[in-house]
Amino acid sequence: MNIVIPKPVNEVLNVINENGYEAYIIGGAVRNWVMGLKPSNYDISTNGELSSVKDSLKAYNTFYCGENNTRLGVVNAKFPMEISRYRTRENTLEDDLASRDFTMNALAYSDEDGLIDYSTGVQDIKNKIIRLNGEDDEVFQDDPLRILRAIRLSAEYGMKIDLETQNYMNEDRDLLHDVAPERVRDELSKLLVVPRCEFYLKKYFEIILEVLPELSLLENFNQNDPHHIYDALEHTFVSLKSIEPRLDLRLAMLFHDISKPFTYSKNSDGTAYYKDHAKKSSDMARDIMNRLKFNKKTIQKVTKLIEYHDYDIPENDTKVKQFLTKFGTDDIEDLFKIKKANHYAKNPAYTTELSKIESDYERLKKATRKTSFIKRNEIRINGKDLINLGVEQEQVGEILNRIYTDILSGKIKNNREKLIDYTINNILPKGYDEELFKNVI
Repeated sequence: MNIVIPKPVNEVLNVINENGYEAYIIGGAVRNWVMGLKPSNYDISTNGELSSVKDSLKAYNTFYCGENNTRLGVVNAKFPMEISRYRTRENTLEDDLASRDFTMNALAYSDEDGLIDYSTGVQDIKNKIIRLNGEDDEVFQDDPLRILRAIRLSAEYGMKIDLETQNYMNEDRDLLHDVAPERVRDELSKLLVVPRCEFYLKKYFEIILEVLPELSLLENFNQNDPHHIYDALEHTFVSLKSIEPRLDLRLAMLFHDISKPFTYSKNSDGTAYYKDHAKKSSDMARDIMNRLKFNKKTIQKVTKLIEYHDYDIPENDTKVKQFLTKFGTDDIEDLFKIKKANHYAKNPAYTTELSKIESDYERLKKATRKTSFIKRNEIRINGKDLINLGVEQEQVGEILNRIYTDILSGKIKNNREKLIDYTINNILPKGYDEELFKNVI
């Protein structure tokens, strides 16, 4: 095993050593070296007080980070580093490594001492086994998020979780309720972007339900529809398998049918009907993602894709333009990725559906290329113009939407002077200020 510490990282280690403290690269970076992978960041552990270490690194750009500022970050775009003091009261490397979550992460390295493994970390990595670093479940009791982390590491590195560790994970899974939602979100997000996330979600489904209980009603839910050959949960898993490993797309597939048990009703022929299930699934996804503290941009994108995942694209050109007005043009390609993944998780006998999806996609792309179609930000009149005409600030967005719709439907051309005149004569109340109108022109 050939471990080469990058020069900037080695320099930081040497500075800490020269000031009388121990310093080792620890955890994930060492694990990746053993696996033959390149580390993405470098955690350094030391017996020195962080304030003293910071003083010794005055030539570097450093900052406090982590919960309660318990780590010291070193700014380096190529080799990001974080320094922490040994975790335990004894303040020794051996005790620090004993406090780590899994044997694969209980490793340390320095050029002077080489690879340090007080447990079975290297052997477990070679055998592709994730094992608790200890003799009981204290690791999960101390930080229940490690239960999800074990699943994510298993998925990310294609490793098996040993049976005893799995048993403890199941016994302690209810402790996940006490974990901060932001931490759950981050671990879940990492899991969702691994290539076979659906396999691990399925394998550890009882654990996943502790953080996503809304999925429980999908299990064994018969969709009672000839277009579907799977129950709602298996359909969800197959659709996840069919979409590229990108977080927004994976989240959309995970939640796209989550409201089906709540929207189920029967048609006259006895087959299922799910009134407004796409919109209601979108609303449920928004609630879940808000609970897990996802950022606003991700929530907006995912819920929009879910809301339109089952939308039947109209044939009429004007209605197509109206759809594009509502949906926008930026996410058309992603919408059809969602539609295809949803189709691949249905009954393969209905092959004509895929042809229609592809045909609809081409029609929408063609519509966006027509000179008669413009994007909303291409309107030749803006909010400032409307305010100058006497429009109240709170009405600007509504009026711009109306103008945009009228342009797409052909009622008015996208010409600045004509739009101003159209706004005055067709939208604004009578009695506009002519002086303001001259200023706008």
